[in-house]
Amino acid sequence: MDQYQQLVKTALETVDEVFPWELEEEIKNTPELILLDIREADEFKRMHIKNSLHVPRGLLEGACVWNYDDTIPKLAEARDQSIVVICRSGNRSALAAKTMQMMGFEKVRSLKMGIKGWNDNDLEMLDEKQNIVDIDDADEWLNRAVPEDKLAP
Repeated sequence: MDQYQQLVKTALETVDEVFPWELEEEIKNTPELILLDIREADEFKRMHIKNSLHVPRGLLEGACVWNYDDTIPKLAEARDQSIVVICRSGNRSALAAKTMQMMGFEKVRSLKMGIKGWNDNDLEMLDEKQNIVDIDDADEWLNRAVPEDKLAP
């Protein structure tokens, strides 16, 4: 297991995960639920779950507290609110949820399998213009191969 996967495994010792189909039901029944998408801007614009709050991972800590240029009031005041953190596959979201726990967020979870799992379950996503994303197009983009120059020698 590489260091990245070890970090994720350690985070998941305290971070609960929610499956996509469970989250779909929770969204219907819990209007105050915060869907926190921490992917990069280009990923979010391409596809996201409706009504997600977008805060790129690099801005998360400042967004979670008051008195910073990056502060997101809805997030800074949500320490006891139910939050599901979303990324592409569930790894970054687990790490972000762990960070949020360390910052005092009590009801933060990670979307297991991330946007990939959401799409694999044929659940609706929107693009930056609020158009429904084609599931097959999303699948192709989400499952692209790692470029050869990024593979271990």
